[in-house]
Amino acid sequence: MAMIDVIRSDEMSRLGICADDDCEGLVLDLSRNRSRRFCSTACGNRNAVAAYRARQASGA
Repeated sequence: MAMIDVIRSDEMSRLGICADDDCEGLVLDLSRNRSRRFCSTACGNRNAVAAYRARQASGA
């Protein structure tokens, strides 16, 4: 239903592609500040863990 409302209200700027390099999922950003980047929490968590491990590796 949310997708239909976005199309009907001409808010296509709320649609995007997941920021995860390995994912091509569609992101429907219904947040107030339009800050959603990932299609699911799994993609967001995967990126957060990768960034954490990269920081740990460069600091050691």
